[in-house]
Amino acid sequence: MVPDELKITIDKALKKSADLKMSYDGDPEIRELLDLAMKIEGLARNVGTHAAAVVIADKPLTEYVPLGRVPGKQDVITQWPMGDVEASGLLKMDFLGLRNLTILSRTVQLIEQTTGKTVDPLKFPLDDKESYALLQRGETKGVFQLESGGIRDLLLRMKPDHFTDIIATAALYRPGPLEGGMVDDYVNIKHGRQEPEYKHPVLKEILEETNSIMVYQEQVMRILNRLGKIPLANAYTCIKAISKKKESLINENHDAFITGSVDNGLAEKDANDIWNLIVKFAGYGFNKSHSTAYALLAYQTAYLKAHYPIEFMAALLSSDISGRNFKRKDALVEHMEDCDRMAIEVVPPSVNHSAADFSVADGNIHFALSAIKGCGGSTAVSIEAERKKNGPYKDIFDFCERVDPAACNKSAIETLIKAGAMDEFEAHRSQLTAVIEKAVQAGAAVQADKKSGQASLFGAFEDDEAGGEQAVAAPLPEMEEWPEREKLIAEKEVLGYYLASHPLAEYEKKLATFRTHTTDKLGDVKDRGEVVLGGMISSIKFAHTKNAKVGAPSKYANFDLEDMQGAIRCIVWPKGFVDVGDRIQPDAIVLARGKVDRRGGDEANLIIDELTPLDELDTRYTHGMRLRLDEAEHDTETISRLREIVRGYPGSQELLFSMRLLEGETVHLKSDKYRVEITMELRDRIDDLLGSGHYKLLMSKPR
Repeated sequence: MVPDELKITIDKALKKSADLKMSYDGDPEIRELLDLAMKIEGLARNVGTHAAAVVIADKPLTEYVPLGRVPGKQDVITQWPMGDVEASGLLKMDFLGLRNLTILSRTVQLIEQTTGKTVDPLKFPLDDKESYALLQRGETKGVFQLESGGIRDLLLRMKPDHFTDIIATAALYRPGPLEGGMVDDYVNIKHGRQEPEYKHPVLKEILEETNSIMVYQEQVMRILNRLGKIPLANAYTCIKAISKKKESLINENHDAFITGSVDNGLAEKDANDIWNLIVKFAGYGFNKSHSTAYALLAYQTAYLKAHYPIEFMAALLSSDISGRNFKRKDALVEHMEDCDRMAIEVVPPSVNHSAADFSVADGNIHFALSAIKGCGGSTAVSIEAERKKNGPYKDIFDFCERVDPAACNKSAIETLIKAGAMDEFEAHRSQLTAVIEKAVQAGAAVQADKKSGQASLFGAFEDDEAGGEQAVAAPLPEMEEWPEREKLIAEKEVLGYYLASHPLAEYEKKLATFRTHTTDKLGDVKDRGEVVLGGMISSIKFAHTKNAKVGAPSKYANFDLEDMQGAIRCIVWPKGFVDVGDRIQPDAIVLARGKVDRRGGDEANLIIDELTPLDELDTRYTHGMRLRLDEAEHDTETISRLREIVRGYPGSQELLFSMRLLEGETVHLKSDKYRVEITMELRDRIDDLLGSGHYKLLMSKPR
């Protein structure tokens, strides 16, 4: 009976709902219930914890504020809300844990390992040309705070050449400044396309570093203080009042600012204009000290990427290992692509060369064992530690005998094989997979003997004869290697990307003919926008809708459509499943027409309307054929034989000709008499007669 209205109260509900009022007046129990409810309405029903800041004081906090503990934890919190803590005069400070600080530290360690040099990021010169050139090119993947596509576009426009530009970038790249035109003004004035405007010398002194634009809270406070004669403490309160739209405080400071500005020689009209700018920009104002700290970290990471790219990218990749998403294109894969663009080789994983984290050797980055699916934590560490202690592994049996099975079980060994980390054992992946069980059992027996202290009766003699090595390697079964496609799919499963090649590479040209987008270009497509994508089906899941009408279709499907740029989750609802359900097969390559669905949040899905298998694309979307002939090469008899061939394939598709004459001119003709059905047989016969490359299919994109 209570109206579904935001912030409704019981008192308001009684006035708005006739049913509730009738029950209240006519039923004593309901009246008593609602009367009691109104007495406790608005009270806090439970204690909540808001990680607002760390509270600091000059004496024990119990002398200033009541404290408590979070239920079930040892964390100590104040019993006052953060606003009351701040109003009481206590200092609140945020301490952020940034993974970028770990990346910096790890990069410094790698540089010392590979070059012997010790570098200190705090001593990097702030006028380094290579670092600014990198920023100006927008090559800032992995650079703190400067990674997004939008901010890279801003860097390309701004062309930062001074540290103050980097400070301003973080402050400017926010919705307010972008929408208010501040960014455009900053860039245009910086590059001389627009003149700065200062109505008073004080304004020039304060705003010159940001090209006459009010960017920072500190600038607004200094203008209020130095031009309007408002004390600095009050100036801070004033900009907070403006951002929170507290009219009484705003009006009070307005009068004081106008009076002070006029006293400083400014005309009242100009003072009002400046006040209006303050009101407009104070809401956008960013804390300069905060922005400067971020800018320094951004510059340090840019410097390392510019001067020590291999070590920096190795550290960056290591930071992306935790929380990997092997079904989607994750940050680690994007940074691997960045390495490729930078001509940095990432050597495939190997149990004999890879470390637990990404490492650097011989000018290359070696793939991390812990970045392989199922090999994180103690698994990768155990493999690396045993290899460092006792040398490289000789084969899969030697590996299983030496690595603790508690750290590296059968499942982990399977993923290592799929990732190609055991390829150097000079065996097919199929052979290695076939002997896993035997190798694990043999390894477990050796490990058990070691733990019990038992040795083989002839162990000492065998060691002497074999020079301390295993005398005879266990035989591997004779069998074919996995098909290339199967190897690639296995690599993708455990690495998150295709190592050797992409199974779609050979079909990329054909898919590009028909698609409208790739998965990485869907960001600008609005909700319900129609697109055509080409890719491979994976991660299929079938289900039935609940409460379907009797006799109505209920089966539907979810699957991933992977292209060479990434993947998107697709949904085929029951009505569409009736038509295309049989085409949803693992690893099938299809063209998918559908609508982008963003209702689930930031990550888009694709609602499928149509699926077309790869082998049907030519016949379905080909509307004609153009034959290229050359009078010098193709005589009358050849053209006569061509005529007989095309007559044998009547259909509805256009037939066009391009004839190069002896004089050098080319004549284009369209046949009104002959229309054909373009089949593989027709195309083969034309190739046999004219040679390859003498026809082109005329394609139309799916609608």
